[in-house]
Amino acid sequence: MAEAGGPGVTIRAATAEDVPAIARVFGAAFEDYRRGFGVDAATLAELWEDSLAGRAGSTTVAVLPPDGQVAGFVVTVKPGAKERYGRPRGTPRRPASWRRALGVRGLWRLPALFAPMGLAYARRSQAKDELYISLIGVDPAYQGRGIGQALLREAEAEARAAGAAAVLLHTAASNTRAREAYARAGYVLVCTVRAPWPGPAGIPAYVALRKALRPDPTPLLDALAGTTT
Repeated sequence: MAEAGGPGVTIRAATAEDVPAIARVFGAAFEDYRRGFGVDAATLAELWEDSLAGRAGSTTVAVLPPDGQVAGFVVTVKPGAKERYGRPRGTPRRPASWRRALGVRGLWRLPALFAPMGLAYARRSQAKDELYISLIGVDPAYQGRGIGQALLREAEAEARAAGAAAVLLHTAASNTRAREAYARAGYVLVCTVRAPWPGPAGIPAYVALRKALRPDPTPLLDALAGTTT
């Protein structure tokens, strides 16, 4: 464990017991998802808890004193690995939760929101020598305290330990605050993918951002990869 992101803030590996708190932070922090699905923070947390539980083993959390409250988290995918989605083994599926939250007529929001994200990942996916940041979020009540930067540093330390050449992530092109935070941490634009439709979240494009961890042998090719489609 390490202290970072302000006095007393501890960065550590997540446990299964942290999952409800991670889901709570997810629901509060991911405004684009709330808008895209038309739900509130508590409902988004409930919908995503199974998925976050399935990825608890690749999640790092930032916790606050005195009771260890989870204030932020980051989910990573190691170089050469495939991300685990969905529920952990033995956990019952919850399709009823989705139907209840979105309604039968609202289930169109799932493909409408995620198809453009998938196009962005297909255009610039994780290379075999890159660590991928799948999700990162900080409780809005604790933003501005350096917690997000501390989680990024922890992900980068994990990447270095794994021998990765770089760290890759995606975000909405319109997420100005997040993009500014990534830029401060040294991430640069490598790809912009225009969405064929803005979808229910109203996102016109997604970007891939990358931070090299050692000298890049092909900087010109990376620059060319940033061409907008």
